[in-house]
Amino acid sequence: MSYEKFVESIVCILKGRVEESLHLSIYTSVKNNGYERRGITFSEEGTNISPTIYLEEYYEKFIQGSDVKRLAEQVLEMYQKVRIKHTWRGDIVQDYQHVKDKIIYKLVNQEKNQELLLQVPHVNYLDLAVLFYVLVDMDESKGQMATMLIRNEHLSWWSVTAEEIYQIAAANTEKLLPYEFSAMCMVIEEMLGDGDIDDAEWRKIREQENMYVLTNHIRSGGAAVILYPGRLEAIGAYFKENYYILPSSVHEVIVLPESKALSKEEMECVIREVNETQVQAEEYLSNHAYFYDRVKKKISV
Repeated sequence: MSYEKFVESIVCILKGRVEESLHLSIYTSVKNNGYERRGITFSEEGTNISPTIYLEEYYEKFIQGSDVKRLAEQVLEMYQKVRIKHTWRGDIVQDYQHVKDKIIYKLVNQEKNQELLLQVPHVNYLDLAVLFYVLVDMDESKGQMATMLIRNEHLSWWSVTAEEIYQIAAANTEKLLPYEFSAMCMVIEEMLGDGDIDDAEWRKIREQENMYVLTNHIRSGGAAVILYPGRLEAIGAYFKENYYILPSSVHEVIVLPESKALSKEEMECVIREVNETQVQAEEYLSNHAYFYDRVKKKISV
């Protein structure tokens, strides 16, 4: 069964189990880099939110053998949790005083989001763009956050500019999503857990000692940490030299001292290969390495 047919099956099952006041519809949204996701939107009479639940995780369980009826029950259970936790007043998004302390930013690729950039306030940054979101909820244990993309109409409601939103987001994001700067070998060790690691594997890990991962504490949308005031300057002071920033994904970047780096051509070849083979389309950030000059305090492509 294809993913599209799976979504239709879940909707059909749920329509036979919910009250008539709860309306279900299939919704396709365009996410980062033009990536499309299809899910189910729940619209209930008497409530002020219409959450969309995307079903890729449930489809994976179905492929692994889970029963589609049981998965439909799990989707409905998820909706009930979201409904209880995130019911806001209908006019809450129009209340700037309520949302301004929750505005954060993320980094995306400019070229792959040209159509989206026409619809949302943004600030260009190198070959990237800074987008703004309202942080609705965050689960630090799972490294997940629920956000609402800020669009042009929101600025009209709030009577603010993109520049003003940027200043607000700069302060909020650093506070709500603190940076994390770790040696690559430590990150790999954490991912491998406490299991037995043979000598060859340890040698591979130790080869990463000159590479560092820069992200936020939940490792979601963490590439935006390069925007944090003073953060790049502090890393330069730590290395005591210039360095390169390799865009791993929208969630993190890799930092490499200039003295330990490959040639620029080799680095960009590695970046392209990783993007093509290991990075999901929705999480792609850039094919270019960036260079930070600690004397000029400037980052460039």
